[in-house]
Amino acid sequence: MKKLTAALLTLAFLVLAFAPTHSASPAFMLEDCSCTAPDGSCSASVSCQGGCTRYCGNNDNCSASCSGAHEFLLMEVTFEMQNANYSQLVARLARISGKDINFSPRKPNTPFNVGFKRATFWDALRVLSEQGTVQVAGQDFEKIERLRRSLLNGEKFSFCVKNTPVRTFVNDLAGLTGLPLRLAAGRPTALVNVQLQDVALQDMLIAVSAQTDTKIIEERADSGDH
Repeated sequence: MKKLTAALLTLAFLVLAFAPTHSASPAFMLEDCSCTAPDGSCSASVSCQGGCTRYCGNNDNCSASCSGAHEFLLMEVTFEMQNANYSQLVARLARISGKDINFSPRKPNTPFNVGFKRATFWDALRVLSEQGTVQVAGQDFEKIERLRRSLLNGEKFSFCVKNTPVRTFVNDLAGLTGLPLRLAAGRPTALVNVQLQDVALQDMLIAVSAQTDTKIIEERADSGDH
């Protein structure tokens, strides 16, 4: 019996020792997005469990984020606050969004009244940013605002998206730009993997649509690809 037990233990050791190793599950693999502005004024990088997106433009206009980082800006908010202070508003917005919000008001003790009715979360952050400095989910809101203006004004970027479902990409871009973008045709889970240089917003949309075999439109438009 002792010899049989020893033989079984030896066999088990050999099976474990020579068993093929498996790579980490794709769900836990890191994606890296990084770039430097064409004029060398800035750079951005991020590592994410899943997809990521980056934009690098001239004049210190660089951004990198994990997929889904800007979807929450589309969130609808409806509430009123009377004779409130800014810490109360920040706490309310953080609770609604589930995001960390840091705010440094220019006049900390000023009471105010505010009301939102079916406004976007972006609009609520704008109210805060007009009275001080805002960080949301670790991002400077002022930089997000600047990126929105640049994209809408047709400025060009070094642009990349990695391993991101096209539906997530569209929602992110809608939150970032404020445009009513939506996926009109194609498989929403198709993964976006696009890297482009010196492109504007419309070029990005065209490239992503072509690579994923999908159709991205502005909701108010009756037809037309972007």
